Amino acid sequence: MTNTVTILVVDGESESRRLLNDILKAEGYQVCPADTGELALAFAEATPPDLILLGIRMPGLDGLEVCRRLKSDAKSQAIPLILLSAPHEAEERAEGFRLGAVDCISKPFQREVLLARVRTHLELGRLRAQLEKRVVDRTAELRAVNERLEAELAERRLVEEALRESEQRFRHMADTAPVGIWVTGPDKIGSFFNRTALNFAGCTMEQLSRNGWKELVHPNDMAAVNSAYLPAVSSRSSFQMEYRMRRADGQYRWVLNTGVPRFVNRIYAGHIGTVIDITDVKRSHEHMLAAQKFESLGVLAAGIAQDFNNLIGAIFAEADLALSEISVDSSARDNVERIRAVARRASEIVNLIMEYAGSRGREVVFEPVDLSRLVPEMLHLLKSSVSKRAVFHTHLDPRLPVVEASVTQIRQVVLNLIMNASEALEDREGTITVTTAPVHIGPKSMGELEPGLPEGDYVRLAVTDTGCGMTEEVQARAFDPFYSTKFLGRGLGLASVQGILRSHGGAINVLSTPGMGSTFEVLLPSIGKLIEEPAQSSHPAARNASPKKHAAAKAN
Repeated sequence: MTNTVTILVVDGESESRRLLNDILKAEGYQVCPADTGELALAFAEATPPDLILLGIRMPGLDGLEVCRRLKSDAKSQAIPLILLSAPHEAEERAEGFRLGAVDCISKPFQREVLLARVRTHLELGRLRAQLEKRVVDRTAELRAVNERLEAELAERRLVEEALRESEQRFRHMADTAPVGIWVTGPDKIGSFFNRTALNFAGCTMEQLSRNGWKELVHPNDMAAVNSAYLPAVSSRSSFQMEYRMRRADGQYRWVLNTGVPRFVNRIYAGHIGTVIDITDVKRSHEHMLAAQKFESLGVLAAGIAQDFNNLIGAIFAEADLALSEISVDSSARDNVERIRAVARRASEIVNLIMEYAGSRGREVVFEPVDLSRLVPEMLHLLKSSVSKRAVFHTHLDPRLPVVEASVTQIRQVVLNLIMNASEALEDREGTITVTTAPVHIGPKSMGELEPGLPEGDYVRLAVTDTGCGMTEEVQARAFDPFYSTKFLGRGLGLASVQGILRSHGGAINVLSTPGMGSTFEVLLPSIGKLIEEPAQSSHPAARNASPKKHAAAKAN
């Protein structure tokens, strides 16, 4: 971290300022403390910082008033601002977000959470500044082109031939531009779209004209588009908006649409603008935030599990000591035995938390594992535990490359996925299909499989059921610890599976549709070897049944 990043810390509590100052300076940030709102406004006016940490309760101007003034000043309104609040200040936090704060950190501060959020918003601010600069540069170029075109039209308005030559010149210039360019008339109807825009939409000029472009906008984004576009046209002002637009291949892409008014002889002649595909930029933001989320949760889970292990160990020791001193026929012995049973259940929960955290601090033995052999073994063991109305199908590659893994942990992964699929059937008839196959992740397949994995050879384990399926909301939280759509006390199965796979250099994906079932796909790096005497391609538990569409289960 370079010392060029400046963070303004504003808080009326001296202890809080000192703590923030120490934490941030230890990470290499340049910190400027302020104990009053007036001092903070003066500093922001003289030397705008890269980030502001602002306390709500302060003498004189409170944090909300300081936030209001900063966000109303063009010089400081783009600076990301994080509120510092006490847990009971819920209304103040809501007002702060309404005024323009990007985040809120509750007191007392947790160092890792504080630094993670500071890094996140600094990086988002940097990317936003880069994107805004690109937009400003492209808009300036476009405005210059528009001004030259308007000058030529004004000079040659009485000569139709000269006007056509100028129009052709503009069209050639716009068609060679790497961004989509559009032009509308004063009636808000599109009159021109350059070749880049037409190729993106897969439409002709006639199809996009007369507001045909609106058919490409995602239905859920149409209201936001109108709320930004129509007022700008009425007020003859510039606008900028982000929304999803359908590309020629049918895929919706996020675009940044920037428009500026154009005038001919000081008379409004419509708008002209650019459309830039920003999908990849937004995805990189999401991946970065997801990675930070997993890292923070893993550190937290490992710490909690370690503390609980120490407590449970003490309970076991005291229980053993008590049992050694209590006679066999004593009524107190049953009470101590129940204490041991409760402690044993608690230790199992701690083990799940440790697995979610990636088995930090635990010695795990890795050895070559053939999933095509392991799956039939697990199916045989689980035969009495799964739904009696489930029909199993297996498609196991008999020459599957092995993976370097912990046999115990991989068995736990298979157990969780199969039990999850069985529960998804909800005591109805259905099928569960288990498949293994080798796959290769290359540059073209990164987006189709798992973008977070490096290129190379992998083994794919897929568990598909014809159960109830999951909504998008449930899928988004399926791997969160302690989240469950079932009864209280569940919710660590899939989280621990994800932790195990991360510790093995692998990943897990889920594809699900409500009412159509789910598919959980596991990817593990292979070591390119085979074990002699490969497993059979199907297990005796398999039965003939017509396969249904691939589907999914409820979240653990």
